[in-house]
Amino acid sequence: MFESLKVDRKSVSSAVIEHIKQLIHEEKLTPGDKLPSEREMAGQIQVSRNTVREAYKMLEAEGYLIIKHGNGVFVADQESQIRKLTASLFVKEDQVRDLLSIRKVLEVEAVKWAAQRGTPQDYRYLHNVLDDMKTLIKDRNYEELKSLDQDFHIHIAQMSGNRIMLRIMLNLVDMINEMQNESLLIPGRAKQSLDEHLQILKAMEEKDIQKAGQYMQEHLTSIEQSLSLKEK
Repeated sequence: MFESLKVDRKSVSSAVIEHIKQLIHEEKLTPGDKLPSEREMAGQIQVSRNTVREAYKMLEAEGYLIIKHGNGVFVADQESQIRKLTASLFVKEDQVRDLLSIRKVLEVEAVKWAAQRGTPQDYRYLHNVLDDMKTLIKDRNYEELKSLDQDFHIHIAQMSGNRIMLRIMLNLVDMINEMQNESLLIPGRAKQSLDEHLQILKAMEEKDIQKAGQYMQEHLTSIEQSLSLKEK
């Protein structure tokens, strides 16, 4: 069941975690099953004991395992897994709200600068992005849609001419990705986002700086409201 893992050193802990998760999902490990000790597991999959210890702790934090000191490590029952998952979602929701607050600060100013500095080529690019988004919404291709949504916002940051702004937005991409996984699956949210993007782009093309900022603020607020309604 437990085999030697061939991975880069940087990803070895993650590989151990994913390997154990996969065994649980495939029901090769079931609730109550006892896992090998840290030393035994390290020998079986040929990684360090510290790596196994770290993986066990992470899996316990995520609700997959229960560590009983003096007794061993066991696969958690479904009730424990759900309880841990629920707790982690509350943290995630808090992070989403924090992320949206930061995005409002950054992107409202970015779109104002972009409206002043945008070129015809920039606007053609953004129109193409939104045209492609229309098609993807019809096809319900949410994975590609998510990438284009990110592209729209990142290109506006690039248009702003502020290199620090762009770097920050690029560093936020992973967190934005998480948020979009949640928001774009809400019924009607993808079409609403497209309409809001079109409104933002129209104000930018008209060089209406205040409207562009207002529409970006409203767009991010509407995402926040959609996610809040989803929670209920």
